[in-house]
Amino acid sequence: MTETDFEDWPDPLQRHLKRVKARNSEHTLKNRVVTLEQWRDYCEEYGYDVLEADTDLIDGWLDDMRIEGYADKSVLNKAYDLSAVYGYLDDRDVIDTNPFDGIDLSWLANEPKLDAHSEIRYLDIEEYETLIDACRDLRDELVLRLLWETGIRVSEASEIRIDDIDRDERQIEIRTSKQQRGSNESRTVYYRYELAHVLREWLDGGGRNKYLHADSSDRLLLTKQSPKMPTQRLGEIVHEVTDRTDLQEVVYTDVNGNPRNRITPHTFRHSYAVHRTKNGMPIIYLQDLLGHSEIDVTRQYLKFRSDDIREAEKKYAPR
Repeated sequence: MTETDFEDWPDPLQRHLKRVKARNSEHTLKNRVVTLEQWRDYCEEYGYDVLEADTDLIDGWLDDMRIEGYADKSVLNKAYDLSAVYGYLDDRDVIDTNPFDGIDLSWLANEPKLDAHSEIRYLDIEEYETLIDACRDLRDELVLRLLWETGIRVSEASEIRIDDIDRDERQIEIRTSKQQRGSNESRTVYYRYELAHVLREWLDGGGRNKYLHADSSDRLLLTKQSPKMPTQRLGEIVHEVTDRTDLQEVVYTDVNGNPRNRITPHTFRHSYAVHRTKNGMPIIYLQDLLGHSEIDVTRQYLKFRSDDIREAEKKYAPR
């Protein structure tokens, strides 16, 4: 693994990973990167930046992994990885307090309690169409279609500039966090005619111009108060639309009493990956489209292809 493999991380995390690369084995570095990838996705699902996460969010992540069937040892290893990251950041005054202070890991000595919803949660096509029908304005529909058709993170959606979109080729340049500071690191995602139609209405049909900062902002998405739609607002739109349907359900309540819903912004990212995996997309292509630096993070979706193969074998086996 080279240093370019983690160039899209904020500078403090890049320095930490370089230190791990210099002083530890390749295996340790690989595990650290995979843990950080998973942790970043979890933070973004709940509207947090990795550098601003708190103790409650870490507790919730550990709870979720255990409920999803991770072995205690695996959860502990990821906790130790993350603890090392925040210890490094705390020692160098990058963060005000270490969110791992006060984290109790003793409960991981018990057997994991599996939940009926232990699988990766994703939307089927009919559920997605139900959500689209529940959108009350063009901007909400644009947000949902963008997440569904590209599989991008909500933090990445917030950063899209109009000039990032090639409407002739129906593709969008997604900037990494490092590129937002001036480098050329990026990846390209693609969209279909359904999103192209909504984009045309939004950009050419006056939808975007209804917002105060439309003339001065270069961002695709904006709000009445801000020239750039915050990540948190993107998440709120998903929750507001979902609440207008009967699709939402509380999967479980974490130890802090917070409900964990079935449909979140990250559910759209999972849906993107699951449907393409089930349709036979090579995992290396999916890794690039999702922007995973480690393919091990992408491999979690392969089990859905195995499920389809198993069902096909049953269907076509001689009676």
